[in-house]
Amino acid sequence: MTFLACIAAATLTSCNTSLEQSAETLENAEANLEDTNLTLTIEDSTEYANYKIESEKKLMENQLLIADMKDKMVTDRKESPEKYERKLDSLDKQNSQLRNNMQLYNGQSRVKWELFKIDFNRKLDALGKSIAQMTEWNVKKRS
Repeated sequence: MTFLACIAAATLTSCNTSLEQSAETLENAEANLEDTNLTLTIEDSTEYANYKIESEKKLMENQLLIADMKDKMVTDRKESPEKYERKLDSLDKQNSQLRNNMQLYNGQSRVKWELFKIDFNRKLDALGKSIAQMTEWNVKKRS
């Protein structure tokens, strides 16, 4: 019986120590996370504003190209292929979604801002390539 009591006491002591160590580890991890996720500085805010302006220019160019292709589709053909029209509508929707994402973004940390930029640039580049492909397709069809 005494033997079982000693084992139980040792187990409880090691559990308490383990819980204390886990709590300390968690506190240290939270502190490191706070250090890593520094709030955006004034320079970051300026960078964000400049990035937003440049992105808006690209999105506006995309919107104009899409509108131009839609106009040419209407004036050049009496019957436009539905697939082409659906693709233009899809590109227009993607462009609008990117614009909304940029307008709604409120950066809270440098890490989140960098991740947002990477994702936004990837989507914007993909959209630009799709628009360029549609432009090439439109030129080939008219030739």
